[in-house]
Amino acid sequence: MASTYSSLLKIELIGSGEQSNSWGDTTNDNFSKSLEFSIAGVYSKNLSSASSPYVLTTANGPQSQADNEARNAAIVFSGQGSNFIVQFNTTQKIYFLRNANTTYTITCRLGSSGNTHVINPSTSVFLATDGTNWFELQTSGGTWQTKTGAYTALAGDQLFVNTASSAYTITLPASPTVGDEVRFLDLANTFDTNNLTVGRNSQKIDGTAADLTVATEGAAFSLVYSGSTYGWKLMEK
Repeated sequence: MASTYSSLLKIELIGSGEQSNSWGDTTNDNFSKSLEFSIAGVYSKNLSSASSPYVLTTANGPQSQADNEARNAAIVFSGQGSNFIVQFNTTQKIYFLRNANTTYTITCRLGSSGNTHVINPSTSVFLATDGTNWFELQTSGGTWQTKTGAYTALAGDQLFVNTASSAYTITLPASPTVGDEVRFLDLANTFDTNNLTVGRNSQKIDGTAADLTVATEGAAFSLVYSGSTYGWKLMEK
């Protein structure tokens, strides 16, 4: 009876009576590659030469980290030149994932058309999947970014806003979900002379269908999305 492979980690399951003189090698390889990589493997994936969507490799049996990328416990993505989709296998798994790119997002998709989870630039997430849904266990927020001109924010952004040269608009995310936050800080203490405009991007701000103009020197505040009725709400006033 030939070997088969486990559904989740693709571990080689030796068939009855098979590999009589080499089963020990296969067993050791299962431990040293399949199990170790799935529990403690940290894999760096540079996407600079890949096309979106990129499908993680899932080769059967004991393999190198590159030949079964989806089995690794932790994956660090980098190098993408645009917002990027990475396709994961539709099986149960726990992952630590990091988007090391400072500009573009990673969208983790289950299968060719399944549920997705977006990882913002410079952000780490601890995720679980049952093969159908993503469950966010913990997120390590992105680093603070300095902006000197117009920009469309991502959920979770923390922004040092410098209007020393001119006033400009930072636009809120287009399709927010309840609980999404964006943070702003007047880096040069110039909001009073060069105002910051927060573009509502079709959502309400504090219950009003209008952009928010910030003209207070040294202002520091957060907006959290509460839903379509009241939209983005100020956390500090």
